[in-house]
Amino acid sequence: MLLELQDDALKGQVLRGSGPEPVSIDLPLPPLTCLDGQPLEKEPLGDLIGDLLVRDGLLDAVVLASLPEGAVEWRVIDWPSAAIPDDPIEALRTIDPTLSFSVPLAEATIDLRHLPGATPRMLLAVASRKLVEDWIDVFNLAGAQLERLAPPQSCRLAAVNALLEVAPGDELTVLIHPLAVGARLLLLRRAEPVFDWPLPEDDDDLVREVNRCVAFYRRQDSSVRRLRLLLSAPLPCQDNLQDALGVRAEILTPEPFGSLVLQGLATLESVR
Repeated sequence: MLLELQDDALKGQVLRGSGPEPVSIDLPLPPLTCLDGQPLEKEPLGDLIGDLLVRDGLLDAVVLASLPEGAVEWRVIDWPSAAIPDDPIEALRTIDPTLSFSVPLAEATIDLRHLPGATPRMLLAVASRKLVEDWIDVFNLAGAQLERLAPPQSCRLAAVNALLEVAPGDELTVLIHPLAVGARLLLLRRAEPVFDWPLPEDDDDLVREVNRCVAFYRRQDSSVRRLRLLLSAPLPCQDNLQDALGVRAEILTPEPFGSLVLQGLATLESVR
């Protein structure tokens, strides 16, 4: 069972055999059930997830879930040595670099993933250990067999990796992911994240902020010669955004998956 957790909704589908079945869970959550990725109402959430699994005859299913967007902070890190250590998580805790996370690494659950390229770089995602334990409690209350809680950012990158790893070296990819309020901007060079930024809800403000962020990055990296605009879902201001950037938008269609995050969950599972 693939399950995307959000502050305001649940979305899920069964992965069976060679591919996913249609989305079977797509439900809004009452306000303040979750806030900034933290489950505030653990028992009702557990009961809801358990009821959905019983309804669909999936109590014996293994559950792969993504944490809500606000639960996870992330960075791209370069290792100071020529190679990545055998136990990079333990090495990272020992080095304890200053990364300006809201939670100390000693109190965090850490996810590390290799990034393509010749240099030893990794995608670091952290979440409060207490928050992760609270979500584990939710799934225990649901009677579910939880196998994975993955960062949504890593899932989304896994879903678009094949598309981006063959991008020209002088291309900057602008990936925008609409949220319940506002959106998230991610700039990528090939499959490597280089800039991550929250976007406002107002359409005009969103277009201005994207344009400002792209212009800022291009001033830092003069090798950028072309842009590519990817949207994980249509935007009301899409036409204005295309005009501002001078490039046509491509709407990513994760079908037969219900979202890029669900697709990425399946992709991460397939490469384990």
